[in-house]
Amino acid sequence: MGQEHLQRTVNQVILLGRLAVLPERMSEEKGLPVCRMQLVTEEWTHDAAGALTTRTEHHVLQAEGALADFCLQRLVPGQQLYIEGVLRRNEQAAHGQPWPVVVHVQKLLVASWKTDIEAEDREPQ
Repeated sequence: MGQEHLQRTVNQVILLGRLAVLPERMSEEKGLPVCRMQLVTEEWTHDAAGALTTRTEHHVLQAEGALADFCLQRLVPGQQLYIEGVLRRNEQAAHGQPWPVVVHVQKLLVASWKTDIEAEDREPQ
C-alpha cells in the first residue's frame, strides 16, 4: 500500500499573469467553442551582483465551452488573470507549432479588469 502512494502524480497549474494578446478562436472540438490565449508572467530576482533582473515567461492557454465564449467576448490584452488548469501536450506541435505544452484552463478569474496601459495612466508622476 505504501508504494502505491508513491506512484501517484499531480498535474496542476496555477498562474497569475497578464493577457498578452486577444484570445483567438480555434476550431470547435466536440461541438464546443475553443479559444487559445497567451499569458505572460514575470519573475523578479537579484543576480550575484545584487542587480534586479526579470525573467519573462509566455504560457499558452486553451479554454473550451462557455469559458471560451467568455474569454472571446470579455478579455483584452493587459488584464491580469488568475488561472488554474492542467498541462497537456499540444498535438499540433509536431506540425510546426512552437508550443509543445498547453495549459488547459479549468478555472479563470479576472484579477484586474484594468490593462497595463490604464494602470500606467493612473500612476502618480
